[in-house]
Amino acid sequence: MLSLIVAVAQNNAIGRNNELLWHISEDLKYFKETTTGHPVIMGRKTYESIGRPLPGRRNIVVTRGVPQEDGSIAYNITVPPIKNPQTTSLEILPNLDEAVAIAKESEQEFFIMGGGQLYNQTFPVADRLYITKIYAVAEDADTFFPAVDETEWSVLSSSGRKMDPENGIEFEFLVYGRK
Repeated sequence: MLSLIVAVAQNNAIGRNNELLWHISEDLKYFKETTTGHPVIMGRKTYESIGRPLPGRRNIVVTRGVPQEDGSIAYNITVPPIKNPQTTSLEILPNLDEAVAIAKESEQEFFIMGGGQLYNQTFPVADRLYITKIYAVAEDADTFFPAVDETEWSVLSSSGRKMDPENGIEFEFLVYGRK
């Protein structure tokens, strides 16, 4: 199963300069609880913004390599030592189609966790959406999530509206399934 997990503002904004638009502790905790034990797929820029493989997950980074003179492909990704290789791994794949094929053939739930290009490319084939709906508009965003068409998706669960005590931002955890 292929799922997308993302925090989205009311204007579908998700990021600016390869960074999240807000910091909501409960959302980060939700992301960790939801994805731990599952494979996560991310683009190179998302991986670089994190700086390391996420613990307790099979991390798949999709990136176009740089062709070398000998015909090989080099991937300019720093791979730090993995502390617990029994539960954490890092794989680099040259294209998204390969990552999606692995996810679709598996009985495990795979999570696309960004960035914007990967969301846009996988949205049409996703089975489930884990959306943290942010009740705010981000005017200065440069990355956006596709609009969720309610005729194609149904809400499977909702946390109801909550408020972050640190910054007063209202949000809601929603899980959508494809109809």
